[in-house]
Amino acid sequence: MLRETKLKLEDKLWATENQLDSVQKLLNNARYRERRYRTEAARLKNLLEGFESKVDSLQKAYDEIAVSSGATLAEYRKQIEQLTTERNNLANKVQHSSKQSVKPAKENGMALFAVNIQATSGKIYQGRFKTITRALLADRIRVIFTLTRAPSSNEKIVIKLFDSSNQEIALINDYQNKSGSLTATQQLIIKPAIDAPQKFSRGNYSIRLFLSNTKQGIQNQPIGIGEFSLH
Repeated sequence: MLRETKLKLEDKLWATENQLDSVQKLLNNARYRERRYRTEAARLKNLLEGFESKVDSLQKAYDEIAVSSGATLAEYRKQIEQLTTERNNLANKVQHSSKQSVKPAKENGMALFAVNIQATSGKIYQGRFKTITRALLADRIRVIFTLTRAPSSNEKIVIKLFDSSNQEIALINDYQNKSGSLTATQQLIIKPAIDAPQKFSRGNYSIRLFLSNTKQGIQNQPIGIGEFSLH
């Protein structure tokens, strides 16, 4: 009986060791994928910063030419729109990689990104937001996004609106009254600071979220992007 009990215990020990080995392999694979995603996110972030520098330089040249002559403005605007599209596509890749790299952790140790960003144009109709894609009628944008964690007291999130030529459109900053209490999931309505009845023109637009952290010295770090079109 003792021998039989010993054999059973050895079988259980062997099975337990096999299970432990399998769990360790799964853990190692998860850690490998996490490192890979973090490396890819860092690489894409560097590419994004390079694109932003190119867009800014081209935008500066465009502005200088606009002051003196309109002869080559169409060519520069086309280049800016192409670079802006590439920049937005790259920002989306950074956003995806950043999302994949996030894992459960203590709140203060987790990177803050905005994911699953939805930007929808529309207006208020009978007290509710109504989706409208006609540039003539839309006067505001509803932005829905999920944060990887709630911001700390030192962190501030700013939303900016850009057109297809990378020109920033000023916003009425009443939405920022809520930014201090942003939770992990948020829905905000933003409005262009434009006095004219028509707030938008036809074309593509991007909503970009930026993070500032006074304690860590972070200023306007891109953390997410969403896009929408008007016709």
